[in-house]
Formats: sequence, structure tokens, C-alpha cells
Amino acid sequence: MAQSDMVQSLLKAIDILRLIAGSENGMRLNEIAEAFDMKKTTVHNLIRTLRARGFLEKDSSNRFIPGPAVQELASMRNRSRMLSSAGKELRKLSRRFPEAVLTFSEITPSAVVCRLRMSPDRPGELQHPSSLLFTPYLSATAICLQANGLNGADLELNFPFEEYGAKYWESESRYSAVKEAAYQDGCYMDYVPGTRLAAAFFIPENFALGVRLNQPDDGFRASVGKAAKEFREHLRAASETPAGEGGE
Repeated sequence: MAQSDMVQSLLKAIDILRLIAGSENGMRLNEIAEAFDMKKTTVHNLIRTLRARGFLEKDSSNRFIPGPAVQELASMRNRSRMLSSAGKELRKLSRRFPEAVLTFSEITPSAVVCRLRMSPDRPGELQHPSSLLFTPYLSATAICLQANGLNGADLELNFPFEEYGAKYWESESRYSAVKEAAYQDGCYMDYVPGTRLAAAFFIPENFALGVRLNQPDDGFRASVGKAAKEFREHLRAASETPAGEGGE
């Protein structure tokens, strides 16, 4: 493509973003202008635009550094790949455990959100719930992710134990012990033999596989634990495969 066909201001903004991202401690306005031999007013306007969309921000030393939108773009790409891989694995798991309700959920600073779901009432259908949330401190998925997820601490800041968790637990120390066990095991399991099983298995960095079944037989818990480990390993392998390679 000829250089004249490109949007010059966009090219300059991208060049500025790449320069700042590659600097060790950020850069000041005059340093950026000198690097590109551009007028400070032009650089200022480009930076102002990048800051408005969160791609740049200014630190306490008046240096411009990459903003949160840069990381968000990478996270969105990784999240998209994770959900695509999880959907394929969830279908396989549903064929293996057709009577179970299976979920793939994510913890954010403000909620524990079910992203994918498969259930016996809609066999073979990979569901994409639009508003299914798990209750903090109560559901197996929420407890697992509060214990293990990178966003767990932020969620609990927004949903303090005294207001949201105390009604479910006798004391905060009891909940802390359960949470510590879920962290050590990488999963949380609410199991009443022959009556119910609700389990959640951590998938780094902010996801969990959930499994729920009424009247499980004696071997179901062990089978699910093994399947969850395989599920996690398959997602890990998929995340390490360069985009465009592998897949079904």
C-alpha cells in the first residue's frame, strides 16, 4: 500500500505509542517531539487523543507511559482465545457427563460471570448466557474464584464480607479457612454423597470450570476431578499455541 494512502496522523500516533511503550521510564513531551522532529503542539494533540482513549497516561513526573487500554487489548485477545478453546472442551465434557450442568465462568472486579454453559435440558447446545451471575461467598464457582482468581481481592473489596458473606458463614474465620483450602486445592467442592455435587475448578488467571449434578454416584467426584485436570491442561496447551495454529 502506498504511503500516501495511509492516515498520516494515525501513523504518527501509533509511532508515538510504540516509542513510549519501548521506553524504560516513560517520556516527556519535548523528548517525543525531538525523537520525531515534530512540533510540540502536534505531538500534544496526538497524545491528548491517545490519553482520551486510555492508551497513554501521565505519571507524577510528567512522563507519558502506556495506559490501561494497551493491556486491555492484549487481554481481550487472550480472553477471546480462552473462550473459544473452553467452548470446544466444554462440548467434549458434556458428552462425557451428559447429566451434569457445566459452566465456564470469569471473575471480574465487580462480578462472577458465567460466560459459557451446557446443560441436560438443552443437550449439545453451547450457551452464552447474557446475565448469569454467581453469588459471592455462596456458590462453588464464586468461592473458587475468590480464593484463586487475580481479581478475587478486588471483588471482595466491592462485596465486603460483613455485608455480603456473613449471612452465609458462621464467622469470617470459618470462611477464611474454606477459602484457604480452595486456594491450596485449586478447587472448591460442595459434596453430599448421593444428594448433590457442586464443584468449581480454577483455570488461570480468572476463570473456573463449574460442575453441578444431583444424585451423583460414588465414583462421580473422582471422575470429575480427573476430567477437570484434563480440561485445564487442554486450555493451557491451547493458550501456548500461536494464533492460527492447531484447533479442530
